[in-house]
Amino acid sequence: MSSQDGEQEMGTVYYSINTGGCPLTYIQYRMLNICYQIHLNGTTFQSGVADCNSRGEHFIVIDNAEKQNHIRKQINSSSDNISRKFHLDGSDEVNEGRWLLHDDRVMTYFAWGPGYPQNFSGKNFLVADPEVDFLWSDKEGSEEKRYICERDI
Repeated sequence: MSSQDGEQEMGTVYYSINTGGCPLTYIQYRMLNICYQIHLNGTTFQSGVADCNSRGEHFIVIDNAEKQNHIRKQINSSSDNISRKFHLDGSDEVNEGRWLLHDDRVMTYFAWGPGYPQNFSGKNFLVADPEVDFLWSDKEGSEEKRYICERDI
């Protein structure tokens, strides 16, 4: 993404800064202390996780409304992303209805879309849909979606 893809807010200016903790090709949002990279190729949940893990990263963890809002704005500000869904960190594969993050922390923040979660067997992975304000649904991991890798800084 470039500064043309982001949504500027009053008093906000985009800069490209390399601090060593966040690679140059990633987005760093200092207000939330996050570093992430958006991957526009579609892949399954497990393949996306493996790709993120190969760089010591994980799917993006959205654990509060501020982070949900920031990512929603970034995704929705690029016309390439509007009609594509994204895998997020979170699964209830081990225990239906009990959502865990990649590090086995229990999830406490959710941004479910209307009618979700469905909690059907096999629909164990979080997906965010830009067409419905980046709200979440529970889907099968075999469905190819875009994804966002987050690097802990």
